[in-house]
Amino acid sequence: MSAQTLLSGGDKWFSYSGVTFGDVSAPATIQLNFIPNTGLRDSMIVIQPFFGAAVSTSNNEQLGIEVKLDDVTIIKNQTASHLHDNNQTDSFNLFIPRQSKLEIISLNTSGNNTQTRGVNVLGYYL
Repeated sequence: MSAQTLLSGGDKWFSYSGVTFGDVSAPATIQLNFIPNTGLRDSMIVIQPFFGAAVSTSNNEQLGIEVKLDDVTIIKNQTASHLHDNNQTDSFNLFIPRQSKLEIISLNTSGNNTQTRGVNVLGYYL
């Protein structure tokens, strides 16, 4: 799933990618989540990326995450220290202005293109 869904109270929303993975032909990036318009209210969001066990554990073969807001990269993280065998990396809290375009991308590597990955997003309207 890669859409914004309102929770029953109307003051929160969520979006999740589900578990995805590449194959030997996978590109350098895989889009996990895309919301073309976050709505008429500002939001505080929590982005929670997750990764399956790495196929390759060399330092230059780790998956990463990139977050773009209105086509501007605001988070780009591809560090090896915490991605070897964790199922989840650090979450990110961000302010998102109303009517923003939000895109979350998995940064792929040739050594781990079949590694599972995904992202969950929870937004709180302000």
